[in-house]
Amino acid sequence: MSEDFALLLLESPWWTPKSNPTRASSLPFFQGLERLHDHFNIYYSTFYDTPGFESALTQDLIHTHEKRQILYIGAHGSESRIANGRASTILEKVALYGGKIEGVIVSSCLVGARESNLWSPVLINKTRWVFAYRHAVSWLDSLLIELALLEALALAEEGYADDRDVLLETFATALAKFNPLLPLGSNGEPLADCICLMQRAKYKRHPENLTTELIEQAWIEQ
Repeated sequence: MSEDFALLLLESPWWTPKSNPTRASSLPFFQGLERLHDHFNIYYSTFYDTPGFESALTQDLIHTHEKRQILYIGAHGSESRIANGRASTILEKVALYGGKIEGVIVSSCLVGARESNLWSPVLINKTRWVFAYRHAVSWLDSLLIELALLEALALAEEGYADDRDVLLETFATALAKFNPLLPLGSNGEPLADCICLMQRAKYKRHPENLTTELIEQAWIEQ
């Protein structure tokens, strides 16, 4: 693992204190990776809406020294929204300010169902890829998948995100640990139907949807 890897974890509260008094969060799960691997550093903040997201990103999380950074956005979502903000607008903030962010995991239901949501972060700056969900998904099951993905990404060779084949191999190796027919979706949709991966490889002008290739490499070609 690179000696300077950072997970920038930006999370919106999932439930109110009345419905979830102990305040479930993804943070303790990712702290397991932080304790398991040297040089895996987590920086955590919260947001409720677009201005809060922008403030947390620009006034806090991007001010880290690590050369390699991945942004994790955890919040309720829809095809058009992340938490209480418009999905496309929130992800535009990553493009504007995420100069060292190599990739983004959007852990929000349905955001990946609208491909245009995912274009903004990868059009400019260093951000090369975005991973998201095309359906409403189980909170805990999706988190376990993200743990596997983040471990693989943290251990990946530097520059993996620039190359289409290496990026696909990194994601496919992590996802292959899971059954593609796992009913990840809230309505029973299988894991393979729920995921979405976009990339703009180095020297490429436009982003490419790699979802079909990812599914084939993770499960069909095995």
